[in-house]
Amino acid sequence: MRNDRKLGFGLMRLPMLQEDPEKIDIEMTKKMVDLFIERGFTYFDTAWMYCGFQSENAVKEVGSLTVL
Repeated sequence: MRNDRKLGFGLMRLPMLQEDPEKIDIEMTKKMVDLFIERGFTYFDTAWMYCGFQSENAVKEVGSLTVL
């Protein structure tokens, strides 16, 4: 089945932990990614420098995606 949805999930700005604003809130990010996938979307945009160079590692921790 072809996915014609055009919306992408940008990983440039992710929720950060209140107790440590330098760290990404992985649990909240998981919820956001799961909801995005449940709605039928599949395009994710990330780059090594997003979120203070933490974005791609966060995506790996989420576990739903493979960083290419």
